[in-house]
Amino acid sequence: MAGAHGEARKKYKTFHPYRDGPLIHDPVREFIRTFNERDLDAFVAVLHPEVELHSMRGLRKGRDAARLWATRAPGGVQQTIELEELHEETDRAVALIRRVWRWDEDRSAAGEDEMAWFFELRGRRISSWRPYEDRAEALSKLR
Repeated sequence: MAGAHGEARKKYKTFHPYRDGPLIHDPVREFIRTFNERDLDAFVAVLHPEVELHSMRGLRKGRDAARLWATRAPGGVQQTIELEELHEETDRAVALIRRVWRWDEDRSAAGEDEMAWFFELRGRRISSWRPYEDRAEALSKLR
């Protein structure tokens, strides 16, 4: 009987706020908000420790690599992400977004494009992020 209870405990992970950090109720929106605001500590907090970011420049693994990826030098053209739609499942989500590019010096428009971001979640944290230029392809990843 003790074995059966031990098996049940292994199947379900308990959330521990002191070990796992604060519970994030809306991780995808928080990912976008913290990225836009350049709040790197809050950005990293929304990520699973084993996060994988599939960026245009290659795969980034772990929170430290994610922090470096999200760090943007001031000046030049900067992007802001505008969320248009969010399609969510228990452990996956697709955000239809618009990237708005502006010159940092005077905030004048430099361009914009539409795309999708695909997320996988584990324990209410982002465990994987991948951008898609083809929104339909990203949406097809949902079950």
